[in-house]
Amino acid sequence: MKRYLIILILMCACSSNAPENLISEEKMESIIFDIMILNASSSYDLKIDNNMISDELIFRKHDIDSAQFYESELYYSRNPRIHFNIYSNVKRKIQKSIDSLKNIK
Repeated sequence: MKRYLIILILMCACSSNAPENLISEEKMESIIFDIMILNASSSYDLKIDNNMISDELIFRKHDIDSAQFYESELYYSRNPRIHFNIYSNVKRKIQKSIDSLKNIK
């Protein structure tokens, strides 16, 4: 997550207009959820392909590239209400996953 913050800070000079390839709020929720789950499982060796690790795999899964993700994240971070809603929904999704795992016996 630290590298995302650094990139976002570096991109702050950009305009706050919506990028042409803006990722929808719902898709951003799914991507961020996947990234958070992957980061939480960082103690495991998650190399799938020879050189594909972590975020690259998620970007491929969602058919986006890193630039599109970072531009969309920057746009939403400049719109606090939308950004808050995205992360609130991700938090709910994580909590729902935790609750469902607790119910497995």
